[in-house]
Amino acid sequence: MVLRPPSPGTGAGAPGVDVVDTAAYTDTATAGHMTWEVTDLGFRMGLSPRVPEVLAEHLPMVVKDLLARNGLAVGDVRGWAVHPGGPRILHTVEDTLGLGPDALAASRTVLAEHGNCSSATVLLVLDELRPTLGPGDPAVALAFGPGLTLYATLLRGTLA
Repeated sequence: MVLRPPSPGTGAGAPGVDVVDTAAYTDTATAGHMTWEVTDLGFRMGLSPRVPEVLAEHLPMVVKDLLARNGLAVGDVRGWAVHPGGPRILHTVEDTLGLGPDALAASRTVLAEHGNCSSATVLLVLDELRPTLGPGDPAVALAFGPGLTLYATLLRGTLA
């Protein structure tokens, strides 16, 4: 799968990303930590303050396994597109993976400018990050959902 900007006439040479591999992990013991309820007024999200703890427990294993099976380590990753569910989520990802202070700049920019837009937020982060990736640069996208489920995708920078 290739994700590239859709703008006609301006996409030539614009940076994109290829999807290389994905991983998902669901901690069924924490299913009530993040929920979606369909109501007559729309969706209502339930979110436990314990979500960062659960992510901290499972994130290193999921990310390191994804990277290892592709011959990479955390230090090889040139870009991080992390769903910014909030500042605590970003701090948890940074701390548990040992990332530098600027590693999640794209996520923080999107959080400041758009807030948490649910699932689509990680795509906004990826759009912010995409121009910083060179051809072949590995990047990781992380998103989190009900279950509590952690999703990780290994990407590679490309030119359209």
